[in-house]
Amino acid sequence: MKKSPEAFRTISEASEIVSLPSHVLRFWESKFNQIKPLKRAGGRRFYRPNDILFILGIKKLLHIDGLTIIGVKRLIKENGINFIINIGKNVKDNNSNLQKKENILKINILKSKIDKEKINGFINQLDILKSKIESRILNDL
Repeated sequence: MKKSPEAFRTISEASEIVSLPSHVLRFWESKFNQIKPLKRAGGRRFYRPNDILFILGIKKLLHIDGLTIIGVKRLIKENGINFIINIGKNVKDNNSNLQKKENILKINILKSKIDKEKINGFINQLDILKSKIESRILNDL
């Protein structure tokens, strides 16, 4: 069953969503005090939706834009946490749009494979008919 977008995520779920290993999430928790997942008994972490968006924003700034951890901290200090969350929202929206386009592309590829199979079937039927016609012509001679 699919979780609600507002549901809290375990560290493994969060790790999968943001495409980062869980040890990176734990490391970033130590570097960015704004990442504060709920911790349950046994230290089990649960990330809120905004935690995920914040992490996506940090990931973009570090991995794509090439900022350092210090640079990201400076951005947070100057612009606030919502600035980073909005970057994360944009990343999520772009990923969603890419996923939709990828799905459409997969469907189109599948359709063309089906069309190709149909065409090959028609060609085979035409070859059979051609052979029958040639055979009749030879018999009539």
